[in-house]
Amino acid sequence: MGIKDPQLLQVPADLDTLRELIAKRYDKLSKRLRQVADYVMAQPMLVAVETMATIAEQANVPLSTLSRFSNAMGFSGFSQMQALFRDQYLNRPRDYKERVRLAREQAELGPESPMAIFQDYGNANIDAIEHLQMSISPQKLDYAVALMEKADTIYIQGVRRAYPVAFYLWYALMKSDNNVVLLDDHGGMLAPMTRRMSERDVLLTVTFSPYAPETNHLIEQAHGKGIPIVAITDNLMAAHGGMLEVCFEVQEGEVMGFRSLSSSMYLAQTLAVSLMCRE
Repeated sequence: MGIKDPQLLQVPADLDTLRELIAKRYDKLSKRLRQVADYVMAQPMLVAVETMATIAEQANVPLSTLSRFSNAMGFSGFSQMQALFRDQYLNRPRDYKERVRLAREQAELGPESPMAIFQDYGNANIDAIEHLQMSISPQKLDYAVALMEKADTIYIQGVRRAYPVAFYLWYALMKSDNNVVLLDDHGGMLAPMTRRMSERDVLLTVTFSPYAPETNHLIEQAHGKGIPIVAITDNLMAAHGGMLEVCFEVQEGEVMGFRSLSSSMYLAQTLAVSLMCRE
């Protein structure tokens, strides 16, 4: 079922690791504990600022259930778990948004002018990258790179909107000493390529909502073979979250319904260059 990293079995040291742990254990939780899991995943800011009694009321569970949920995630109590949410959300700088707003007002930009859209995308991408910087787990980064370094072959996959990130990873890692395969269906060769995958390899997949059936099938196939899977995605609680060895949740900037790839590319560059530095 893949390599188990002892660091990920310890008490989560940051919110990103906690969210991944919740996703992995979600199917085994009781109905009450799932209610808490759903609430803390959907309302992290409220978990950071509200009292335990208010959170229990909003999640529609007894106070004792919050304690049991915290214990199930390895914490001594709810306050220890809540500290992770407070560390992330209460110390976050936000003054750059005010600077962008003032710049737009001073320039008297129309809301759909190229310069206004340029600033909006910059603002959204800065926000997304800052969020990723604050939420990323150093243990998970180290573990993902270690899995890639140990693998006989690194298989990389992503389709449609995720394809540019997957292609970049393949392009960058082709400069390394590792065996790297980009999985796509050009010439109908996807099935022959995936048949070669074994538990000595690693699958690095990029997938965003609405999750491509091709990617879902590949994750199931790799999981069935015991191949460690490292994923860049937008929701830890997606249907196949429990099958992932390492899952990086990335929230991209969005303007007028068009989502960016800046944060995903940032993370992809980090993984690729980190692996090459180990050589």
